[in-house]
Amino acid sequence: MLVELNNVSLHLPSSRNRKNKQTQNNKIGLNFIERFVGNKFFVLKNLNLKIENGRYALIGGNGAGKTTLLRLLSGIYVPTKGSLNLSQYALPLLNKSVLTSPILTGIEASKAHYFFVKARYGNFAKKFENIDQFVDSVFDFAELNDVRTIPLNQYSDGMLSRLIFALYTSITHPFLAIDEGLGMADENFYKKSQKRFDDYISNSSLILMASHSEGLLRKHCDKAILMEEGEITFCGSISEAFKIYRK
Repeated sequence: MLVELNNVSLHLPSSRNRKNKQTQNNKIGLNFIERFVGNKFFVLKNLNLKIENGRYALIGGNGAGKTTLLRLLSGIYVPTKGSLNLSQYALPLLNKSVLTSPILTGIEASKAHYFFVKARYGNFAKKFENIDQFVDSVFDFAELNDVRTIPLNQYSDGMLSRLIFALYTSITHPFLAIDEGLGMADENFYKKSQKRFDDYISNSSLILMASHSEGLLRKHCDKAILMEEGEITFCGSISEAFKIYRK
């Protein structure tokens, strides 16, 4: 599995209101403000990176560009300039993006996710004979069979977290882009999920994981990419990355 970025930059449309809001939210100084040029925001700037198999933590503060890089590697964004060479796009595990609409029932949302991933990444689920078997497996693990026909907007946050976790970890892929780990809901479900999550990521050749939890990153990653103000400033061991980050 290969990821190679050569002078990759990404500019997104912005506005004066967005500039003011982002500046206030990030409470970052002049360097952050200078990333706004006209009506564009320089989200990623001149990234150069070449990595192959391994487990990489993405480390950096708010606004560093971690989630944007994961979206870029997942094909959600296309570079404004530079070249991006991937063996294949990452499967994005990005918070609640798996749930396309809150008015869908649990079953409908699960089927929508199944068809989207299958269309984009091919026949991913050899262990499932059909879509109904996939849905049954998701709801059995999430312990949500009694609410599978209820719209998602009637689910509690804990129920949504269970469903998202079960959906994500039902689909294996050699390249994963994980943002903030995976919400595993309440403590009992968290304990149940630990082995499943460990087994899940063990099936992947390359993992990039962004999180503010040092413990989570150290548990699952031994390498790291350090980001600051939309740039990559270090790529190497996770211990060295945290030493640099704390300076």
